[in-house]
Amino acid sequence: MKIKDHYYALEKLDRLIDPAHVAKTEELHQKLWDGEELPYTPCVCNYQVQDFPVQDFPYYGFCESYNEVEKNFMTSLAGVYNGVLLNDDRLYQIRPDFGVVNIPEFFGVPSLMSDQMRSISQPLQDRDAIRRLMDKGLPDFASNPHCQKICEFREFADKAFAKFENLSKYVHLTIADMQGPFDIACLIWGSDIFLAIYDEPELLQDFMSFVTDAYIAFGKYHKLDNREPLTSAYHICGLKLVKGGTRICDDSATLCSADFYCNFIHPYNERAFAPFEGGWLHYCGNGNHILPAIFETKGVNALHLGNPEKHDFLEICRKIAEHKIVLYWSGSLDKIAEAKKITKNSRLLILLERFQKPNSLIEANRMVDRVRFQG
Repeated sequence: MKIKDHYYALEKLDRLIDPAHVAKTEELHQKLWDGEELPYTPCVCNYQVQDFPVQDFPYYGFCESYNEVEKNFMTSLAGVYNGVLLNDDRLYQIRPDFGVVNIPEFFGVPSLMSDQMRSISQPLQDRDAIRRLMDKGLPDFASNPHCQKICEFREFADKAFAKFENLSKYVHLTIADMQGPFDIACLIWGSDIFLAIYDEPELLQDFMSFVTDAYIAFGKYHKLDNREPLTSAYHICGLKLVKGGTRICDDSATLCSADFYCNFIHPYNERAFAPFEGGWLHYCGNGNHILPAIFETKGVNALHLGNPEKHDFLEICRKIAEHKIVLYWSGSLDKIAEAKKITKNSRLLILLERFQKPNSLIEANRMVDRVRFQG
């Protein structure tokens, strides 16, 4: 460690991890995915230590940590510290955080960064450039600068954890954010992609196939480097994927019609999920019009809605019960008791995010307990 205080923080965190609590939480996540009746509703409070008055674990801004692996590592580890203090229902994981641009950066697409907006690609906005990109094929992973940066994080974590029994055993590596086929296509291509839907649908189909291949290859390469199983994962927010090893983000898909989703997105999501035997699907925005297709997508084993306030919680619960998938709910807590009846007290985990922000660790603990035992 270049910064001595970082080593002391690791020592402290290693002492605080409770193996018995981890074992109990592992069992809880397994039951959640198996559809068994749960002893209580699992709850994860997805806030970092900097959100609370007590700030005694190193944490750095997005831009400051982007090119400094030690700061990126410690900032990710702050989420583990938060979970240990809260004793909530997360399992411990870290990942290299470069925002949403990992696969575009893999292709050499430059990014813009800020602490507030994090990272966003500077899209090509040029159909000939899209054709040239496809003609080149996938870059070599081992020599790719951005892939090397991701692997550097794993190497740093291995060395940092080697001296600590609990950290090395209970803190798992999560693959860098891969987004999903259509989100990747939008990041690389830009807003012109929505005109190409009408002007050059064949080019769009070709590009969707290309980025889907990239998504799969990127996931396989970095899962192997992380020593992660292909078909399961410890994922962000401390969520364990028991059935399926990846996540697809479909934010941009909410801007499209249901017909477009079925023809241009749904088949590529299924293809992207297949090598990993599924995983979870997330989107922000209002996706009510594409939800029927999502529920029929092979590989969607769990669902998370980034804007839950735009959706009917109890209707979503009926659908997840019907399709036997897991729901990570981040919205209102007012109808938890009714939701538990619909789901038969199973397949539902509450993720406390921006809609229920506690002001202190004490308030966060109370909120977690209220969720666990409501109804």
